[in-house]
Amino acid sequence: MLIAQNDDPELLEWLAKADQNGGGFVSAIARAGLVASDENYVLLRPLLFMLRVKYPKYEASDAVKQEIKQRGRSA
Repeated sequence: MLIAQNDDPELLEWLAKADQNGGGFVSAIARAGLVASDENYVLLRPLLFMLRVKYPKYEASDAVKQEIKQRGRSA
């Protein structure tokens, strides 16, 4: 199981975009996800995935997704 925001680059991209461009609530939750300790990130992660589905406009671009996929293959 992934336990920190740096473990999931695709979610990290969503968090960064939502933090910068989201409305008050989305931005605040994304910011919390970016700065959370490993222990607290585990608690936030399910909510972050639900918000990611609800707010797809902060989703990683196809180019970023492709790069992440390629990194995973070479790791």
